[in-house]
Amino acid sequence: MARVLVVDDEPAFLELTRAWLERSGDMQIDTVTSPVQGLRMLTETRYDVIVSDYEMPEMDGIAFLKEIRRQGMAIPFIIFSGRGREEVIIDALNNGADFYLRKGGVPSAQFAELRNMILQAGARRQAEAEVQLAGDMYRSIFEHTGAATFIIEDDMTVSLVNSGFTDLTGYRQEEVEGRLPWTVFIAEKDQERLRGYHHARRRDPDSAPRTYEVRVVDRHGRQKDVYMTAGMIPGTDRSVASMIDISDRRRFEEDLRAAHEQMTAAFEEAKASQETLAEQCCEMEDYQATLQGIIDFLPDPTFVLDRTKTVTIWNRAMEELTGITKSRIIGRGPGAILGKVSGVRSPLLAGRVLASGGESLAREIYIPPSGDREETYLWGKASALYDAQGRLSGAIESLRDVTEQKRMKAQFQHRVNLERVVSSISARFVALGHSNLDDALNETIQTLGSFLGVDRSYIFQLSGDRTTADTIYEWCAEGIEPQIAHLQAVPISSFSWGMGRIVAGKAICIPSVADMPPEAAVEREFFQGHGILSVLLVPIATAGETLGVMGFETNARERAWSRDDITLLTVVGNQLASLLIRTRAHKQLSESEERFRTLIERSHDCYIRVNMVSSTIEYVSPSWERLTGYAVKECRGGRRFIERLVHPDDQEVLSAMHQEPDSDRLYAFRVLRKDHGYAWVEVCTIPIYGDDGHLVAIDYAIHDIDAWKQAEAALIKANEKLSLMNSIVRHDILNQVTVVLGHITLLQDRPLDPDITEALDKQRAAIDIIQSQIEFTRDYQDLGVRAPRWFFIEPLITSAVRALRPGGIQIITNLEGISVYADPLLSSVFYNLLENAMRHGKTVTEVRVTAVPEDGGARIIWEDNGVGVPHENKERIFKRGFGSHTGFGLFLIREILSITGITIRETGTPGRGVRFEIAVPEGDVRFE
Repeated sequence: MARVLVVDDEPAFLELTRAWLERSGDMQIDTVTSPVQGLRMLTETRYDVIVSDYEMPEMDGIAFLKEIRRQGMAIPFIIFSGRGREEVIIDALNNGADFYLRKGGVPSAQFAELRNMILQAGARRQAEAEVQLAGDMYRSIFEHTGAATFIIEDDMTVSLVNSGFTDLTGYRQEEVEGRLPWTVFIAEKDQERLRGYHHARRRDPDSAPRTYEVRVVDRHGRQKDVYMTAGMIPGTDRSVASMIDISDRRRFEEDLRAAHEQMTAAFEEAKASQETLAEQCCEMEDYQATLQGIIDFLPDPTFVLDRTKTVTIWNRAMEELTGITKSRIIGRGPGAILGKVSGVRSPLLAGRVLASGGESLAREIYIPPSGDREETYLWGKASALYDAQGRLSGAIESLRDVTEQKRMKAQFQHRVNLERVVSSISARFVALGHSNLDDALNETIQTLGSFLGVDRSYIFQLSGDRTTADTIYEWCAEGIEPQIAHLQAVPISSFSWGMGRIVAGKAICIPSVADMPPEAAVEREFFQGHGILSVLLVPIATAGETLGVMGFETNARERAWSRDDITLLTVVGNQLASLLIRTRAHKQLSESEERFRTLIERSHDCYIRVNMVSSTIEYVSPSWERLTGYAVKECRGGRRFIERLVHPDDQEVLSAMHQEPDSDRLYAFRVLRKDHGYAWVEVCTIPIYGDDGHLVAIDYAIHDIDAWKQAEAALIKANEKLSLMNSIVRHDILNQVTVVLGHITLLQDRPLDPDITEALDKQRAAIDIIQSQIEFTRDYQDLGVRAPRWFFIEPLITSAVRALRPGGIQIITNLEGISVYADPLLSSVFYNLLENAMRHGKTVTEVRVTAVPEDGGARIIWEDNGVGVPHENKERIFKRGFGSHTGFGLFLIREILSITGITIRETGTPGRGVRFEIAVPEGDVRFE
């Protein structure tokens, strides 16, 4: 006989429960009205099952369950309560409840289901105890086999290992069991063979060898040789394997084999050395001839003197350089070379090497221009030659043409120097104040003009309407007459060729004014009229806007301009444009700042600017005194003064505001007034960044919301009191309704007068209506009370399935990580949709839930294969009271979704199932 403890704070309901459960004679029911008293009875009496209400004064049912589990009692536990919201059901099951049964409905069916749950829970717990006992015995045998033993699943996963296995491999049990395949521990070259054994053993246990050698890899990468024995566990697709380490024996065999191989290799090496020596003797005979041939074909001019300073080798490149053939120079002394090669001075480098006893020497040789031949630079290098005994036998000298290399080096150095000049100009522009603009620009054109070696450099600035140009800065070399006074208000309409290129952002490079094209006749005449021979004009432009021209000209000689010069000067032009635009913007900003200062100082809201570099307060608007009672001068000392005014409970909000200067959210907290009262404010942060991208200041816009907060607090307190009262009254009414229904059912089991039976049926129908109306008030009361937040859809559907347990209905989802922004009662939407399918779908065997993006939002589709909804009822089903049950489910769904602008409609085909389309607006959906 099962002994059951029932806990409920309603004595009448306890009596009804005892009467129903003890009718069968196979249960003994003890009742108690307090969870605390129930805990005391559990220490005195052994119970097979506990049945508990949820809402009770001292502690609720879940807290009662947690305390029982905390004390180590594994007694089956059933929640039997009128509070049936899905989150309570899920919370109960997650904390170890075996079943959850909602009060209400037909008592006979309800108590029959409760009796069935009690019997199931008791039987399940007994089976679990037997399984635990068998498992403990199996684990003990497995652990003490004396070898490294493990269990392998059909998919090759290791599901169980003993301590011998962990000692052999170095892995802990929790790292292996259920996580790693056996292939992790097997050397790569053995894996294919063991996979074949694994699959063959499952087709026919006798087709694979039972014992074999294999290499195991431990967690440190060390390989070990083992004997493995493996076989199938009868009646399963698992196999068991054990391993014995034979690494030491294998290592001894390998050392012996290696020693034998070393002796064999030494013998073969000695034999090969004799053959190599003979080959080297032959190669030495060919060395002299090969060396002379190599020198002859070197690309650099090269010759060799022997120890008597006689020319012994004269290659082809020397013949080409000097015009002297080998036949005329071989066997002669250094004098023959000095007289024929221009620029080569005495003594020769090779001769100096011989005289110094072998020291290598090098020097540069300059050959001046002559006739059509340009100047040439050679790099000569000489080194000593030695015979087989190490004695000085001669010297070799080679000459290399480095003229182009020197020219490129000079160009490169010029570019590097110009880059340094441009870099210094750029650095000065970055830190330049507006008061130093004229000095900086004068110094800039002087520096560039002097470096480039021109006669005159200047800056032309275009007028706002681009009809004239003025010379605003000029530098002239010594002896050059300034032109700045004569080049003012120069009309530019006639200079179409040049201005077209300048406005397009292209530099104009004119090495020779006389060679300008015919279409530039006006410009050529202008330049020649001012004695200009060469000119380079660089646009002062940025972001598609041309502000002027930077010019460089020569009057004494023509000159060419390199591409690098033009590129770097264009950079300077861009920076000049940025500087001029910045100056113009500064003037506009000053005017704008004055307007906004007037606006801010007359605003009702308060504005504060904090310098993030020095942590000082730079500005406080006059409304600060009206808001806090403190004078503006009292808070100018630093931000610490204002931070101390924030309420201690709101310091976390203040810290979050400091950590998120870029956030677009509003921060609300309390600020201490001078009269020692607190005022609520709402603050918006506006970050200010410097030119280098670093945060330099933060503006705080502070709005007084004290009156609104006081009203909000009063409203919240009133709602809390009303909600508490409704919850208490609803719980008590539901308990009494259940008691009435139970007694009506007991009366109906007796022979009664037909009139009494009819009256009892009418009372039952009225009580069912009352019960459904009370259940609806519970959900509707919570609607919109809590702030909306983001919810993943998949877990909500899983929770609804777990709570309702729709047997015979397959739930298929394809939601791709979708989450929506909705009221916290969103879980009730999917709970009611599933309950609706179970209650009204009749033929439903499958529910499918999918989601697709749509117009920046999403459409969530819930459909089943039941009887569907008639056309005339597609809108009526969402009205309160419509339907064959309570009439509140779909009405509540539409109300919950509408809080955040989500809509729902039914578009299914009657006879083929329902199709609910939930449209989520743009910005309220995420796909991850």
